[in-house]
Amino acid sequence: MLNPSPAQKLHTVNGVRDRLRESGIRLPRATAPNYSYVAVQTWGELAFVSGQIPKDDGRLAYEGRVGEDRTLDEAVAAAELCAANALAQLDSAVGLKRIARVVKLNGYVASTEDFMEHPSVIEGASQFLGTALGERGRHARTALGVSRLPANALVEIELVVGLHPAEGTPSTQDRHP
Repeated sequence: MLNPSPAQKLHTVNGVRDRLRESGIRLPRATAPNYSYVAVQTWGELAFVSGQIPKDDGRLAYEGRVGEDRTLDEAVAAAELCAANALAQLDSAVGLKRIARVVKLNGYVASTEDFMEHPSVIEGASQFLGTALGERGRHARTALGVSRLPANALVEIELVVGLHPAEGTPSTQDRHP
């Protein structure tokens, strides 16, 4: 096919990268977990992305608690960075072109007891995924407040992502009558 449609182009690795570049988005370097788990686990045509904290090329960029020593705007930026890290992990594990749809985002915000804008914080991650992936970035979501997160991170997100079958692999629908 010489001239793919915009929808078809999004299913290519260059289409996703073009969309990221056009949006001014740079993915951070995917880093390996510090403990005994994997960053991305695939099962059939699903990918489960382990919790991502706001690291910029391996260094924690946002720590603390919103409402105490961090602002709402900083927490939103941290959520965006978490989403960028999740895409970087997916790119490293399966490649961006296999992303069919973000199914679910779970977001955790380290905050004071009286802070109630957790959905506003996690909206940063949701908007990032929408910008990066278009309609494929829309998802179901949970936003929770917690007293502390690992490494004193400000935000943590995890994703469930639907995948296109790997090249040469039949889809789940093809394998099951």
